[in-house]
Amino acid sequence: MDTLTVIVMLALFILLLGFIFSAGLMTPVIGKKNIFFVIFIGFIAGVIGGIFLISPVYDELPFIVRNIYMSTSDVNETITADVSAGKDILRFMDELSAQDGVEAVYSEGIFLKTDRFSESRKRIIEDKISLIDPNITSWQVHTNGTIILQVKKGHNPVRTLDTLSEWLMYTGGINTCYSAVHLVVTVRPDKVDSIVSYLQARDVVVTGIKGPAEEKAAAFKAALPDKSNIILFCGFLGMLTGIAGVFIDSIIAFIGKIRGREA
Repeated sequence: MDTLTVIVMLALFILLLGFIFSAGLMTPVIGKKNIFFVIFIGFIAGVIGGIFLISPVYDELPFIVRNIYMSTSDVNETITADVSAGKDILRFMDELSAQDGVEAVYSEGIFLKTDRFSESRKRIIEDKISLIDPNITSWQVHTNGTIILQVKKGHNPVRTLDTLSEWLMYTGGINTCYSAVHLVVTVRPDKVDSIVSYLQARDVVVTGIKGPAEEKAAAFKAALPDKSNIILFCGFLGMLTGIAGVFIDSIIAFIGKIRGREA
């Protein structure tokens, strides 16, 4: 939802309140007996306005606040993504690094899905994996064929993938069915959304966004009251607007008396 749409919907809700207020002003014509009807109409109209005009804006509020945080923050955000090894990963990393707003790109982990293997083969892999590539800092090996590796920052992940896949095949006849590289992208906050779109357009799975602006936006969203409460508030606001219209003469007279005393 763009800014113009938000302004239009808020303006329409204000116009709705104006209609409710006008209905309250009509009580001298329709009779004081209908005051409860005016209040009821004010509540119902307020609820309807809350559902159709305020709720959509309320749903967009976290995104609006997030954009404000992103545009005003000067601390970089971190995007994490999984890139299939079927891509030319090194070339992709170079192209990503060249995008406006990207401060750094590096690989942090590797995921492999292989044929299933025995418990004894698992122990062999765990014992030899650090010798296969000393840049592997930690690992998780599961007999269902799932292998998750952590590598040194900045290390070439393709080399590790190729070396480990070849070793698994030559020593145990284990095929690597699928592999992916976990990338970490440091981005200026005002360019986060454009980089996420860039990644998604290239079939890259974005696994997370972290940073001060993202955390503030998440905290703001968590602090927001439930939408049903906002709708009820709009109903009560409509009801109060109707009451104000009914008793506007008394309210003006009361304010006049207060000003007269102060004078």
